[in-house]
Amino acid sequence: GFGVSSGQFLPAGAYDGVDVENPSPLAAFTGFALHTYWRSSCSWRVRLALAYHGVAYACMPVHLVKDGGHQKAAEYTSGFNSMAQVPSLTFADADGKQQTITQSMAIIDFLDGLACAAGGVALIPSVAGAQGALQRARALQVAEIINSGIQPLQNLSTVRSIKAAVEAGGADTNGAGFAKEHIAAGLAACERIVATSAGRFAVGNEVTVADLFIVPQLYSARRFDVDLSAFPTLLRVEKTCEHLDCFKVAHPDAQPDAEK
Repeated sequence: GFGVSSGQFLPAGAYDGVDVENPSPLAAFTGFALHTYWRSSCSWRVRLALAYHGVAYACMPVHLVKDGGHQKAAEYTSGFNSMAQVPSLTFADADGKQQTITQSMAIIDFLDGLACAAGGVALIPSVAGAQGALQRARALQVAEIINSGIQPLQNLSTVRSIKAAVEAGGADTNGAGFAKEHIAAGLAACERIVATSAGRFAVGNEVTVADLFIVPQLYSARRFDVDLSAFPTLLRVEKTCEHLDCFKVAHPDAQPDAEK
């Protein structure tokens, strides 16, 4: 089944100098736990956001393949995620009531909102003015291309369903090839945007939600043998992100459920 890993993790955040003497921006909520799978790109995005904002959480591994997928277990679908997906972020509110948020974008926005209320910096840009509005749109545009235009089409359940449907009609299909085609098309769209919006990172000189989506997606692209040479700007951004602590601790290989 799925269970909690030993201990808790206190990610370092994207920048040095997390102020441990002052209350966390999320002090109103306690007992954060992330239901995650080490190689899930959606889970990875949330691990990055938790790390960036310096939020301690318990890791609750959910194996997406073993025994047909532990995310399909009744205990999980009834208690945490009725869509049988990861990630799911759980915590107790100020009244002690258990809360659950699913979907990576919603979780990131939630963490941003609480951090900003305490003077923190949002991953979804919120700078005032016309340029700030454009920067926000660009960051969300890249994130949504990956979130809606790539990730669902590379999802294991999607590839399996397409293969089963085609084979039922007496034909054959390459599920990995289907995913590879759509990954390449989506990354090409992202490259065109980031080529004009990038500074040090994908959109300007600060980490944004765009970076949180790009890095896991490039990892997935390599798993599908996508030729990444056509995306030099995305690769440069990835290389820059790799040096940040939050990207180091959120990497799949650093997770307690990682399979070597």
